[in-house]
Amino acid sequence: MNTILFDLDGTLLPMDVEEFTKKYFGLIMQTMNENNRDGKMILDAILKGTMAMVRNDGSRTNEEVFWETFVEATQIPQDEIEPEFYDFYENVFDKINSGIQSQNMIKAAKLLKEKGYRLYLTTNPLFPRVATLKRVRWAGLDPDDFEWITTYENSSFSKPSVNYYQEVIQGQHLDVNQCMMVGNDVKEDGVIETLGIPLYLVEDYMLNHDNLEIKCRWKGSSQDFLSFAEGLPEVK
Repeated sequence: MNTILFDLDGTLLPMDVEEFTKKYFGLIMQTMNENNRDGKMILDAILKGTMAMVRNDGSRTNEEVFWETFVEATQIPQDEIEPEFYDFYENVFDKINSGIQSQNMIKAAKLLKEKGYRLYLTTNPLFPRVATLKRVRWAGLDPDDFEWITTYENSSFSKPSVNYYQEVIQGQHLDVNQCMMVGNDVKEDGVIETLGIPLYLVEDYMLNHDNLEIKCRWKGSSQDFLSFAEGLPEVK
């Protein structure tokens, strides 16, 4: 095993997803209202676009699916409003950063990198790259530590579809026998085990909305995962 796939939200980045989502939606509505837009209409269109990405069949990127759905819902041209979204992520998004970091996960990721493991960030690709890189830095990590980061620009599926992971594996020419997954969501991250890739379930912010039976090979706290990383051999 020489390749480790990491989830971001709730795994590397400590996060109460419901609290984050509430703050994110509130801030984007407020920002769009300040831009003399209908904030509620914009938010409703974002939600429709997000659901369309989750249902994406792989024929187009998530970015293309999102904007097609958004424009249809709002009748606002993409080239007119997209710069406002990028400005939001560059200049406003940081306001909802809790400032909480997991020193255990920071140490584990850096240690694994030093030991020669290939690190991939397999976060649900529902955000543009600019927003994803912001969240990586919120976690106290360097985006350059990862060989590949999934975003809505480079992905055509979303979690919990197993096709999302297959797209990463095929696109990055990974060997499933050399990979493991580290995540906090029993369903969204655990589905990778159907491909023969084992999951380490980090329980600090564990999600199991469907009350699924937990069958993963490893599970424990972020402190446990750090100990696990310390026990892994160097990659030769």
